[in-house]
Amino acid sequence: MEFGSGSEGIGTKYLSQRLSDELERASALERALVLAFPKFEDEDEDEDEDEDEDEDEDEDDEGVILRKDEGLQSTLDLARALAQERAVAHERTRVLRPMVVVPYSQPFDLNAILADSATMEIINSMKPDHRYRLACVLWLHSPQIKHEYSWLLHVIAPIARLPLELLQQILHNVIDEMSGPPLVLIHVCKYWHDVVTGIWASLRLGIKTTKDDVVRKLEGSQWLLDIFVDTEVDRGDFSPSYEAIFTVVEAAARWRSFVVETFPSQTDLPEHLVNHRLERFSTASMSRLTTFVIKYACEMSPLLDRLLHILGTTASSKLIRVEIESSKGILLLAPAYLSIFHSIRVLCLDTPGMTEPVDLLPHLKQLETFTASQLWLPECPLDMDLPLIHTLSQLNLKGVSIQWMAGRTFHALKSCTLILPTHHHSIHTLRTLLPNCEDLSFEGEPLKALEGFSVNMVTRLSVRSQGYSKKHGNKELVFISKYCSSLLALRSLQISVIASSQSWIEALASMPNLEELLLTHLLPTSLHGGFFEALIPRPPPEDDWNTALAVGKWHMTLCPSLKKFGLWYTRWLRPTEEFELAPTFMAINWSINWLTGSLKKFHIRFTDDQQEPLEFARYSSSTSLEAFKLMAASIYVKQGRPFNFVESKAVENILRHPTGRPSIHHP
Repeated sequence: MEFGSGSEGIGTKYLSQRLSDELERASALERALVLAFPKFEDEDEDEDEDEDEDEDEDEDDEGVILRKDEGLQSTLDLARALAQERAVAHERTRVLRPMVVVPYSQPFDLNAILADSATMEIINSMKPDHRYRLACVLWLHSPQIKHEYSWLLHVIAPIARLPLELLQQILHNVIDEMSGPPLVLIHVCKYWHDVVTGIWASLRLGIKTTKDDVVRKLEGSQWLLDIFVDTEVDRGDFSPSYEAIFTVVEAAARWRSFVVETFPSQTDLPEHLVNHRLERFSTASMSRLTTFVIKYACEMSPLLDRLLHILGTTASSKLIRVEIESSKGILLLAPAYLSIFHSIRVLCLDTPGMTEPVDLLPHLKQLETFTASQLWLPECPLDMDLPLIHTLSQLNLKGVSIQWMAGRTFHALKSCTLILPTHHHSIHTLRTLLPNCEDLSFEGEPLKALEGFSVNMVTRLSVRSQGYSKKHGNKELVFISKYCSSLLALRSLQISVIASSQSWIEALASMPNLEELLLTHLLPTSLHGGFFEALIPRPPPEDDWNTALAVGKWHMTLCPSLKKFGLWYTRWLRPTEEFELAPTFMAINWSINWLTGSLKKFHIRFTDDQQEPLEFARYSSSTSLEAFKLMAASIYVKQGRPFNFVESKAVENILRHPTGRPSIHHP
């Protein structure tokens, strides 16, 4: 029998092919290691060239680490030895039966690779961070390189081995639980981009959106849809068509989120037209929906009414976020479909002009964030079970009654904001416990209402009084100073109260641990230089001024722990106000450079629409210079004289002559 024919020839051919594959794998592994860790390859060649090696090590610290890693050196040695061993075995087989080696760029057999114990042992011997680096280098290289080493990527990253159907199901579950668009998943690679966009799609509907556009999108995505409706953004002088909206409603079972910016009114879509079009999908379901948002106080219409009905009857426990800015919308859902609120974790309601109370609270069983404005809530007696007291972590209410909080303990609440609560005169009798609240904000009258809350762990407090006289504000500050002195953990205070400078000084004197202070909604005339002079750091008791500077042990007499100080004015300074206040501001900025304390930031914001405050920051002379040019435009500074000279003169004048109006001594 001729050698290589029959069963013997087939066996030899199979052996040669297997050895070719194993050789190519070992060689490819060696090349990949050299590609990922290039400093490695040169180690033996540079062994006798110490000076050159030292220079290379200085240029690339990462290379130094890799050269000295014995584990990597051992891995590369093993890969080289395996490649050489398999090259010898393959050569012997090739001599017996010459054959053409199949290029390894063709589809590989993953099972054969995993069964190659020698190769797998080398790969598994690498440290996890080294395997990660190897995969990153190969993945981010050219498409040809990535294709050549795709078998190695499949071994290092097991998720790459998953069948398409299984990967789709995993990504589907991940996307289904995400609160926003899956952009992170889309950007992993082109393959994942194709998989994700086959699972999920985002549709933005307007007047000009055609039915064909929607159909193409629906055909490309099989499972999950994020729908955005804005019928005003592209409205023109032509007759609108809403075929696209009806087409999307037919696919309601695939909605993951539904967000309404603006919606067709009853004039655009009369009831008879809506009823006619919705007959064929009367069984529409929103069982996959996680987010439902109506972003403006839209006019109720037959179509919107029908969508709310579908939501109320078919929403599942997947629904975790609801935002409605329509009193009619919430009144439609609340009495008839209260069960949909059981699973909600984020609830935002803006309901102006409500005509009747909404009994929602007992049905909020998993609520974590509650934001409401002008919502009419009924009182809840203490014997009524409110599950949200165990789950609520963030509360933001504006113009809403808080009587339902009376006598209850909110263990999970971390942040609480109350703006102009109704029934404010009786709030101080609430006896509400917030044992873990760290951030408390209150705006209203009187500030004494804060006594109704026990908040021993608060670190950030924000208060705003509605009073407009200094006499009233002085009383409010007396209360705030006593209240804050009982908050041992308080570190940050944002406050808006119209009061005298002396009242401010006395109030802040009781807050030695305060680290951040922001005075908001101020008029430049409400605080004069005396208050700001009290914030200027003082030098040690040295007779010689220059010696005092050299000592460098200046200290704050008011709020000694202060790190950040800010002013938020309601208007710009007039020239006369600049002349009075600018020297003091300059003095504060200059003197903090000599502090041993921690004051590092001093900024001022003018008007509500100013995007960035003027920073009088420590170690930021360029920013300070620009701020001072704006603040002290009316103060004469001789050409060429530095601003720090003027600052030092301001400090010296203020500290040596604290009474009277501060002035600048010009050179």
